[in-house]
Amino acid sequence: MLSSNSMKPTYDDLFDFVRSQSKIVFEQQETIKRLEKKIAELEEQINFNSKNSSKPPSTDKKPSSKIRKKNGAKPGHPGHFRSLFPVDQVHEFITLKTNACPRCKTPVRPTNGKPSIHQQVEIPEVCCRITQYERHAFYCPCCRTYGVAQLPLEVGSSAFGTRLTAFTSFLTGACRLSKRLALQVLHQGFGIKAAVGSASNFEQRISMALRTPYENIETKVRSSQDAKHVDETGWRQWGKTEFLWVMSTKKAALYKIQAGRNSECRDSLLGDAKWTKAAFVTDRFAVYSFQGLHQYCLAHLKRDLKRFAERKGLDGEWGSMMLELLDKVFGFWKDFREKRRTRKSLQMSSQRYRDEFEYGILLAAMKDRHSISLKRFAKNLVNKTQKLWVFIEQEGVDPTNNQAERDLRSAVIWRKICHGTKSNRGDRFVERIQSVVATLARQGERCLNFLSAALFSAKTGQPAPKLFQAVCKTG
Repeated sequence: MLSSNSMKPTYDDLFDFVRSQSKIVFEQQETIKRLEKKIAELEEQINFNSKNSSKPPSTDKKPSSKIRKKNGAKPGHPGHFRSLFPVDQVHEFITLKTNACPRCKTPVRPTNGKPSIHQQVEIPEVCCRITQYERHAFYCPCCRTYGVAQLPLEVGSSAFGTRLTAFTSFLTGACRLSKRLALQVLHQGFGIKAAVGSASNFEQRISMALRTPYENIETKVRSSQDAKHVDETGWRQWGKTEFLWVMSTKKAALYKIQAGRNSECRDSLLGDAKWTKAAFVTDRFAVYSFQGLHQYCLAHLKRDLKRFAERKGLDGEWGSMMLELLDKVFGFWKDFREKRRTRKSLQMSSQRYRDEFEYGILLAAMKDRHSISLKRFAKNLVNKTQKLWVFIEQEGVDPTNNQAERDLRSAVIWRKICHGTKSNRGDRFVERIQSVVATLARQGERCLNFLSAALFSAKTGQPAPKLFQAVCKTG
């Protein structure tokens, strides 16, 4: 140990030592803050689910519970019973009478009450119907050519009939079966063997037959004055990323596959619809910037608020408060939808909570006490709060974009099963079959009958069947 006075530390040495240690402590504190922030972000990502983010419900982790809930209807649920077929649709009547009691074999006496009716539906053993056309050869002395008799227009040159072609395309397009599985249905159910290329040709013929009905849907959706729900999702064409867009109304749905997710693709979907006075319902994606009535999806907003509410500190307190205000507005909307409240009552009762919600957004955008992500969220929304409450004032507008989400769900499942398409021809088939199926479902029509009629019309050169007959009568 040094004892020399010359080796004692000076005041400057002590000052440098304290300053260096303070710098180390400061750096460590900054590192701790940065790591705590990173840990909070990672924990938030781990807790992402369908309730607080855009993740699909299928990715949610189901909580393990030893007590298994009983399946089926719960107490108080109204019963639903199968209705009997009309008598004119019954093919066979069988009368059953009993002469002796099945338990004690004692002779019984018939009563005068009405018989108990039991109907059983059965599929008959189906065998495909094969028609052979014998085309006799001829010679034309004028043209000096040989030929054979022409086939009828409704037959065409394919080895497969109209209804068979429509049924296979219905399996692949509406039922989301792969081509090989659809061919298995034909083989196992009807004894028909066909190649995978034939299934692709079926889709091409149906796609061409649905060209005019698809254009009718496009015109109807764009010109409709009903609220338009717009959304998009990813699509794949032979490994290349595309996007499937949908614009949906109460009477029809229009699908369109495009290469991008920008304003040009949006305008290609909307066409002249953006000049109508109808309201648009979308999420808060920046591409969806419409003039006039524009309703933001409050379900997306609620998910974001729930994510903030699950945080600790001021962000969590703010998120919980905003969730309560939004739930109050949703409660009033539910009463209005179930005819327990008038439109005027909805407007007046929800006004206070809407004002408090907008004030909360404004405070979060101005204050520096919240996190950067929350402040950015509030700033993006502070000048657009009028787009949150269009459904309060406007008739026929929903507060959520669930209609477009439901319309896309079928296509998303198809994409996961079949991994998209492999050509532009396949894209056109997806657009047209999805649009026709969704539109027919809204009108309660049978899809297979329409596909058969459209294909027959295309073969014979007749006008395509109409999709909006009932709609046209009512204007």
